[in-house]
Amino acid sequence: MKKVVFLLVIMMGVTLGYTKIQAAEPVHFGFNDVRSGPFKSNGDKFLLGVETAIKELNKAGGLLGRPIELVVEDNQMKPEIAVQKLRKQMESDKCEVVFQGSSSAVALSISQAMPRYKKIYIPVAAFAVDVTGKAFQPYMFRTDANTAIQAKTMATYLGKRKEFKKVYMINMDYAAGHDAADYYQKFIKEISPDTQIVGNDFHPIFNKDFAPYISKIKASGADYVFTQNWGTDQIQLIIQSRSLGLKVPFAGLLMGDINAMAAMPGEEAVGNFGVASFMPGLDTPEGRKLEESFYEKSGGTWPVEQVWYAYKGVILYAEAVKRAGSFDVEKIIKTFEGMKWNGPTGTVTMRAQDHQLMQPMIVGQVVKKMKYYTHPYLKPVQVIPAEQLDYKPEDFGWKPYKE
Repeated sequence: MKKVVFLLVIMMGVTLGYTKIQAAEPVHFGFNDVRSGPFKSNGDKFLLGVETAIKELNKAGGLLGRPIELVVEDNQMKPEIAVQKLRKQMESDKCEVVFQGSSSAVALSISQAMPRYKKIYIPVAAFAVDVTGKAFQPYMFRTDANTAIQAKTMATYLGKRKEFKKVYMINMDYAAGHDAADYYQKFIKEISPDTQIVGNDFHPIFNKDFAPYISKIKASGADYVFTQNWGTDQIQLIIQSRSLGLKVPFAGLLMGDINAMAAMPGEEAVGNFGVASFMPGLDTPEGRKLEESFYEKSGGTWPVEQVWYAYKGVILYAEAVKRAGSFDVEKIIKTFEGMKWNGPTGTVTMRAQDHQLMQPMIVGQVVKKMKYYTHPYLKPVQVIPAEQLDYKPEDFGWKPYKE
């Protein structure tokens, strides 16, 4: 009888605790990203990552005992609309934090509007250097790499390979494409001074015909092609290059795009290189654990590219709140600055000066078959330590914030 009473007491305690969590006032997280139009699939992946992290946190009791509710807004990947949606999320929905990943132009607009509301903004994957550089403001924390870090990761790996001494660069003709070319040229020359830049082209976005560029690449004698192309421009460039007989590998900063890889089901992408903060197949206990747990939590998705970036962004913000023990923004900022977290590739650090996450990065090479997908995908070949990717923020336009 005593055992029965004891069990009933325990069950009542659990039930009351659960009811208390359920009765607590929800904390609102904002998701401000593209939810319609031709880039919706990009937003879909970011949203899945955010939702997976929130589900995990709520299952563990919420954040500081409060259940998390997600407020989703469609910014159509347009900066002016993103700012309008942000105002609603701040003033009407009372969001404590906003997450976004698609488009650096959108990221810069949201970031510059956020000091007005004095809440936290997490760009989980907008890679423009200016987000944590020239446009720095203290309410923003970027939880993945930027274009400069990605370029240095690739240069660190390929610059030490004797067979890769001539590089042809081709990128989309917009800010991020020019950043990629500039930073890669800077870092490859520092790491491998004898590397030759045998070409540096910029093409219109959504280019239809790459034949003229491919002819130049073939004639240049390049050992490999460097690009930051994504989406249809990545797919078209690679497929057309292979059809025209260009066999050298591509080194792509955004080569981990699942949609692009799925659109090249043959061997067009096999042998190409890519970089990311995580990719499946990392043969470490932490990597395997993340793969398995994330696949289960997300309902059958592997932790790659946008899904991983968004998931990690939410988890890092939640960790800062837990350590601060409060939703007070100033306390969160102080806690987040310099915060260390043990990720699947090792320790990551939120740099206090510019709120840029410094982390190990992975270089991968596309192989024909892995257990994760029916199409080719990146297989990890080397982890580049975070200390090899460090840089002085001042050298990239950073200045202290002034209101």
